Amino acid sequence: MKILLTNEAGCFHPGIVALAKELCKDHRVCIVAPLNRQVGSGHSLTVDQRPLHAQQWYVLDNVKIWSVDGTPCDCVALALDKLLLDKPDLIIAGIDPVNNRGNMVYTSGVVSAAMEGTIQGIKSMALSAAIPNEKKERAYRPVVKFVSRKLEYLAKQIPDYGMLNVNFPEKFKPKNIMPAALTDGLLDNEYEIEVNPFGSTFAWLKSPLMEFGLEAYEQKGDLYWLKQGYITLTPFKLDLLKGEALTALQKAGIKL
Repeated sequence: MKILLTNEAGCFHPGIVALAKELCKDHRVCIVAPLNRQVGSGHSLTVDQRPLHAQQWYVLDNVKIWSVDGTPCDCVALALDKLLLDKPDLIIAGIDPVNNRGNMVYTSGVVSAAMEGTIQGIKSMALSAAIPNEKKERAYRPVVKFVSRKLEYLAKQIPDYGMLNVNFPEKFKPKNIMPAALTDGLLDNEYEIEVNPFGSTFAWLKSPLMEFGLEAYEQKGDLYWLKQGYITLTPFKLDLLKGEALTALQKAGIKL
């Protein structure tokens, strides 16, 4: 199988390197990923006049690595249009060392990169895991071993015109897999504000609140099952349309 890997943490991040080393044993693997961290970039593409700089690196045997000074979605789009000789059979975005669950998926560069692959007509999935020590490649070994063994199974779960979001808890058993809906809940985005001596105001976004209220756990969505030690599978579709909302609007008519 021809596999394109990308992420939001950078092309030399231990998560993507560990995944590439494992998958290249049985598949043709290429990495096209951001040169620098692009956490929280969402579905952003570089469309202004700034050129993207792509550079090939020769640091892994049997794995081509391209760095792109853009977003994860830039990486996928550029790879499919110019950098790859052949279109991949599968795109895997990750491994993100923080779980992308609930409303966090809307700002995740990893989830958006997989969705960009879906838009381009390639089967795609996003991988994230609760990794305590994200800078250690060995910390990703349980996840990459599971993905390597179950790759065919996971690929079959990708819906037509959609993608698959896969989350791993910190400790999991390979047989504990649960299809799960997104947990509905708001994240608290907290900013640090400072004013410099010249009167200009600066703001830094702190890490969003990662926990939800008790009502979120009662939904028994992805957050609940991750807390129970399950690997969660959440399929996404390209069509964001809510059919019942459109029907209600059509019945009501447009009255300005």
